Amino acid sequence: MREPALQGGPSSLSSVLNALADGVVMVDDGGKVTFVNDAAVAMCGGRAESWIGQPARAMVPALDLTLGAGRRELRLFRPGSPGLWVEAAVAREGAPGAAGWVVSLRDVTADVSRREAGHLCSAVVNRTDRGVMVLDGLDRITYVNPAFTHLLGYRSDDVLLRDVSVVLSAEESDMSVLREFRYNLRARRAFEIDLRARSRAGCEIWLSTAVSPVRDDGAASGDVIVILADNTQAMALRGLRQDVTTALSGATDFNDVMLLICRRIEAISPDVLVSIILVTEEGTAWMAGRGAMPESFALACDGMIVGPMVGTCGAAICSGHEVLTSDIETDPRWTPALRDAVRPLGLIACWSVPVRMRDGTVVGTMALYFRDRREPTLWHRRVVDACIHFCTLAVEQERARARIAQLAHYDAATGLPNRTWLRDHLAGLQDRPGWCGLTLIAVDLDQFRTIRDGLGGAGADELLETVARRLKRAVGNDGTLTRTGDDEFSIVTGCGRTPGGSGCCPDGDGFQAVDHAAVLAGAVVRAMAVPFVINGVPVTSGVSIGICAGGEKGGTVDTLLRNTRIAVSRARDAGGNCYRFFSPAMNLRAHDRLILSSVLGTALASERLRLVYQPQVSPRTGAIHGVEALARWHDSARGEIPPVRFIPLAEESGLIQVLGEWALRLACRQMARWMADDVGIPSVSVNLSARHFREPGLPSMIAGILRETGIPASRLMVEMTESTMIADLDSAIAAARAIRALGVGLSMDDFGTGFSTLANLVNLPLSEVKIDRSFVDGMDRVEESRLIVNAVVGIGRHLGMSIVAEGVETARQLEILDEVGCPAVQGFLISHPLEAEQLPDWVRTWHQSHAASLVRLPVA
Repeated sequence: MREPALQGGPSSLSSVLNALADGVVMVDDGGKVTFVNDAAVAMCGGRAESWIGQPARAMVPALDLTLGAGRRELRLFRPGSPGLWVEAAVAREGAPGAAGWVVSLRDVTADVSRREAGHLCSAVVNRTDRGVMVLDGLDRITYVNPAFTHLLGYRSDDVLLRDVSVVLSAEESDMSVLREFRYNLRARRAFEIDLRARSRAGCEIWLSTAVSPVRDDGAASGDVIVILADNTQAMALRGLRQDVTTALSGATDFNDVMLLICRRIEAISPDVLVSIILVTEEGTAWMAGRGAMPESFALACDGMIVGPMVGTCGAAICSGHEVLTSDIETDPRWTPALRDAVRPLGLIACWSVPVRMRDGTVVGTMALYFRDRREPTLWHRRVVDACIHFCTLAVEQERARARIAQLAHYDAATGLPNRTWLRDHLAGLQDRPGWCGLTLIAVDLDQFRTIRDGLGGAGADELLETVARRLKRAVGNDGTLTRTGDDEFSIVTGCGRTPGGSGCCPDGDGFQAVDHAAVLAGAVVRAMAVPFVINGVPVTSGVSIGICAGGEKGGTVDTLLRNTRIAVSRARDAGGNCYRFFSPAMNLRAHDRLILSSVLGTALASERLRLVYQPQVSPRTGAIHGVEALARWHDSARGEIPPVRFIPLAEESGLIQVLGEWALRLACRQMARWMADDVGIPSVSVNLSARHFREPGLPSMIAGILRETGIPASRLMVEMTESTMIADLDSAIAAARAIRALGVGLSMDDFGTGFSTLANLVNLPLSEVKIDRSFVDGMDRVEESRLIVNAVVGIGRHLGMSIVAEGVETARQLEILDEVGCPAVQGFLISHPLEAEQLPDWVRTWHQSHAASLVRLPVA
């Protein structure tokens, strides 16, 4: 082959060919290379002159000229470098005298790589078990893979160019999740979410979705790839856990919990029947739970002696390992009686897993029964692993209940004898010589239920244990202390005399017991007056004590218990924190109470109640802090009726709201008159009950009274008690914030007497805290009381609140309060409550006598 034209100068054909990007190889009819351009040398390596005269296969090994003209992709390898893919275009050169071949080589490595990656991606998408769908910019489905069809049953033709909602659930409960899905989808951001879908057959499927926008050169194209995984089993298992956990944490019966576990397993694994067998202390079987398993099989199992050759479950219990029976008919561990029980059910195989306690003790098994010869799947194992733990918890709970039931005669929280023990003990004393002198004292904790709700279970238990210890010390060897109710303790004691001995009642009426019981009850009242400290929180609980002694006991235990409870009710009616004896005059008192309630309504309607005002002053400067309005009732027939009697009546009869509104209006009117007369009273405080704070109209009622009387909101202080917080925390906080928004002051009255918590001081918009008189009274004798007062004053100062100490009656108390920096005091040492018309003279006298200091203040 001649190449005269290729040997020319720069403008020759050789130069033209060398300028091409594609490689060019010319081959003669004998297969020898006659020309290569620079691009071909770059692809094949070597030098151009070294290839001239060489076989074309030496240069391009995969080139087969016998295949004739055409295009084909060839793999080109060079020593020391990765191979190339080239497209060889072979053409026959047929010019006369120049027969041969022209081969054009183009590097297509990148194209081949992209094509192979596409093939690989397509293979992955088509073979994965995850569903894949592609959405366009309008959220229409443009592609689904075979796994999508397998997962949801939809073929491509069913869903292409339809909105993605075609496969999503339309249940009302799923709307919020679907809205979130749509929101993120429209934002074209990558996200993951679990949602519920419906298959083409209408079956519910939980899907775990991963959404990724398609990006081209960093910019979103509008298309979205959604990868779907079947999450139905995981969600079903989560639902099972939640249901059983709820049952265990509630009051669900043990058998119902076991039944729930079996039925929930069968619901999410419909190919099995489930049973739970436990072992009794006697070593016999007891089917504690079953789902669809018929009662006949349970009866066949109950009472059987558990052993390694008593079915699959017996073998699992005895070995402590799971046991699989693939064919019940041929397994020698199955007795004929057990086989006969399962044969009608079509059950072929059984898998049994031991139920262990935390110490490793095997107490039973959970068994799954199959209707074909098989082993448990991974799904079955996941379900059983979760439920075995629940079985353990349920057994532990039931054993705890059984232990509590065995303690029928003793209280678990305090270790004291309980009510059953008390009845048995009293019955044993009924016909013995000491009955005449026997006394029963019932001690009820006032407002214990509300205190318990505030403290929580652990705090309430701690309080009860502390109360029991304190009562034991008060009783000493003079009686036997029992706990006979949630908030009730009882003391069995005598008259302090030996029955029939010297000093015993000569006529057997037991009058000696009255004095003895009074001394003991007084000791209890004093012991309970000291505040308890529970987890650093001061708690004061008064006691209502009922006593039945002497001839009041009657002749039976029931009469004694009933009369004692009546006496407790009398103590509660007296305001609590006291003791009362049972008396036949109780009927007269009940009648009088009914009449008094009716008279109270009339007295309120006719404005026969009045307000008196007790001053509050600074112990350091003598400046007047304010006055507290106190309700008083003088009845023409009954005389002065104390607030401790008519306030509870108002609560019980529903008059307390009317009483509170009356007190607010009257106090504000009086403040307006004082302001008009230039009497130096900074503010007036009015105490409202818990029921007021549950009324949504309280703030508007206060605002109306302020407008009506024309006094500034800052001149009114509304007092609330801690019982208000316990009664309805949310309503109390809402009402308190609304009242403070009016500019009215808010005071926490009797702080420490109920459920005391520093959270009350922080969560409520309080402007003032009043320290209860029980703490003030004990400051000079009980170090704990002084520490509590000091702490409250310090906290109030830190939170910017004013502190008022109530019940100041001695100069020593005043001195201590001054030392701890208490801003204001109130009590008989300063002044008894005064009539409204007495206040102006008292203010003038006070300023003249005590404007400098109260340090040497005489008793008022």
